Amino acid sequence: MTFFTKDSVRFWKGLAKNNDKAWFDEHRKDYETHLRQPYLKLAEALVEQVKEVEPEYEVAPKKAIYRINRDVRFAKDKTPYKTELGITVGRHEKHDPGWPAYTCRISVHGVWTAGGLYMPDNDLRDTVRLYVGENRAELAKLERRAGFARTYGRLGGEAHKRAPAELKELAELEPRVLNKQWTFWSDHDDPKLFTDPKLDQFILDRWEEARPVMEFLKDACR
Repeated sequence: MTFFTKDSVRFWKGLAKNNDKAWFDEHRKDYETHLRQPYLKLAEALVEQVKEVEPEYEVAPKKAIYRINRDVRFAKDKTPYKTELGITVGRHEKHDPGWPAYTCRISVHGVWTAGGLYMPDNDLRDTVRLYVGENRAELAKLERRAGFARTYGRLGGEAHKRAPAELKELAELEPRVLNKQWTFWSDHDDPKLFTDPKLDQFILDRWEEARPVMEFLKDACR
């Protein structure tokens, strides 16, 4: 299935040069036809195919996408519109803080694929920390699998600099015990991907390479 076309590229490049409301309003029909509609079709394809394998990911496609409007309230950059698209497939909703999610960003420059457990509350964070520490050998084995190692390298994420007393010894064995989140990501800088008819399959294949690590994170959350 073809999602984005040369007309989509033309719209994106025009927006990059004229990132203001007047230009956007003048080209709103192009936005709806060449960007928003294929964007929704891509979200539908990704959500449907993920759900076939992992039924808990039943977020509605319209809720898996993001608004093109930027939140400029606290930003130095006041341009009103984003120049990349995002799709996040979470459990029941886009951002379920209690379950790992798959995500991607798409632009005329290429694709960024990622996933993991982004926003756990403190109780779940502490549960996952212990699980990661106690099952560090299993995690290391999963990270060495060819697909994950080649595409993502290892599981990362923001971490606290100091270990609580009860985690100090475990953190010396596995530093990711100190993480606030457990995530993976990879950039695929290839402009041809944006208009590739198999864009959905490219993203799904990258997510599939990460699924063993995602299953590890799911086990940690249970």
